[in-house]
Amino acid sequence: MKSKLLLVGLLLSCFVANAQLEKIIHKTFEVDEVENVNFNIVGEYEIEQWSGNLIMTETKIELYEASKGILDHFVKAGRYELEISGEEGEIEINSKDQERKAIRTKKGECFEIVKIKIFVPEDFTIASPTRIFRHLPKEE
Repeated sequence: MKSKLLLVGLLLSCFVANAQLEKIIHKTFEVDEVENVNFNIVGEYEIEQWSGNLIMTETKIELYEASKGILDHFVKAGRYELEISGEEGEIEINSKDQERKAIRTKKGECFEIVKIKIFVPEDFTIASPTRIFRHLPKEE
């Protein structure tokens, strides 16, 4: 009897462990000569200041009712990727996938949570949720 309960418990724990997948992706952007940064990012994100001299992003992905292979596929395809564009003085950080359509499998639609933290150098001022800026010293 104990062995049957142990077997059932192990099977259930494996099922629960596979029900949620999680992945964290970090990316950095050099901003030495940048005065203005605009954000065009899909989904939920927050901006925090830190003592580093780069902008670092941390994308946390939680995917339910999907396999590890599905998550790996979408990561590799760039679904959660952030890109940089613009000139030296003003840049924009964008989500590569601006639509992020629902993920569907044979079992139905997968539930997905994506949260992004953006760490910006302390010499930047957070003007709004979509814009930061800093005043670089003028060369004489």
